[in-house]
Amino acid sequence: MLGQGCCRAVLARGPCAEVTRCSCGHIHLAVGPVTLRLEEDVLRALGHTLVEAIQQLELPPAHEAEAQEPAPTAAHGAPTGGWKQ
Repeated sequence: MLGQGCCRAVLARGPCAEVTRCSCGHIHLAVGPVTLRLEEDVLRALGHTLVEAIQQLELPPAHEAEAQEPAPTAAHGAPTGGWKQ
């Protein structure tokens, strides 16, 4: 629910998701019936993670068994120390 005086501007819209910025600064990621309220740095980190996942999906199946999960880092300005809410 939007607070008094809040309004959202659409940043991106696709067939299954929409990203909006609220005038109070929050980013809203709506996927189907689920909406996540994120900070900008978390949205950026999520975007990098999704791109990496898509790249892994595009690899031939023989490479999937060889792929190893990289150690957590602060790459791309991603927050460290677990989930950020």
